Amino acid sequence: MKSLRHFAALLHLPPQRSATLLLAAASTLLSACGGLTIRTESGPGPATRNTPPKAAAASAPPRAVTDPVADGLQLARLMRDQGRYEGATEIYAQLEQRGKLSPLELLEYASVAARVQPAQDSLALYGRARRAMRESATPATPDATATLCNGLGRARMALGQSDAALSDFECTLAAAPDNVVALNAKGVLLDAKGAHDQARVLLQQANELDPADLRVLNNLALSHLASGDAVKAEQLLSQATQSQQTPLWASLQLNLAFAQWLQGQETRAQQSLSALMDESQVHQALSDFSQRRARIQGGSPLATELLAASRQWLPLREKASRD
Repeated sequence: MKSLRHFAALLHLPPQRSATLLLAAASTLLSACGGLTIRTESGPGPATRNTPPKAAAASAPPRAVTDPVADGLQLARLMRDQGRYEGATEIYAQLEQRGKLSPLELLEYASVAARVQPAQDSLALYGRARRAMRESATPATPDATATLCNGLGRARMALGQSDAALSDFECTLAAAPDNVVALNAKGVLLDAKGAHDQARVLLQQANELDPADLRVLNNLALSHLASGDAVKAEQLLSQATQSQQTPLWASLQLNLAFAQWLQGQETRAQQSLSALMDESQVHQALSDFSQRRARIQGGSPLATELLAASRQWLPLREKASRD
């Protein structure tokens, strides 16, 4: 059983889970942070009659003493680069507990942990990184500022703190005006506030900067949908769903079905859903569509419905193979 974020309109896919954490290797390495004793050989070995002890043993070069903190960071970054975010997070956490992370390394830890931990924990961790940077007067490059402010914004967005999140993304754009993540997120937040024209300016800018980012194209389509242009939304979503190779395909297909449903194209919406899920689940999705359409017709802003849906999960089984 998979799960799909219903109307994945925001910033990134659900956190990826690592199958193994390599805890044995990590704990062995990090236990050295409290001090490591290098044990030499216990003796020269069994002697041979009339053979003096080997003098070479006394002159052998000493073993290299490694830096456990540097080794820990190296392993954490290796696991991060391999997509093993939970294992990397465990290592960063142990290093932070020992006070071994610089402010920028703490920010690095926060950016990795955000992929696998709850938003509330991410908000606290990014807050610690910001405080450490301020207390140490660590100069923040535009990239570091973007990492910090985007991280805070994403966490607050997930927690429903829209106004604070908007300020965070504006912080990013002040330092890096072409940051696609911030442009995309600010556009989503403005859409939720009903400022659809302003939102589309930002989303269009993000799309021009990175045409391959289907998250942006998805949100641009949903912005048209939120402002009542379901035809344009369907056009963009149809374009985005041409390839099933993208991990976002399922979310895009779901949004396409909803855009068709809002136009009264029930048959086409059902066909779009059938390409995504088993028939037993199509009824559940259509029931959800009907409830949302009824609330919209009753006066609920469509943008509000889309943002609320983006925080819900729709159970999704693997589609049965047809041989």
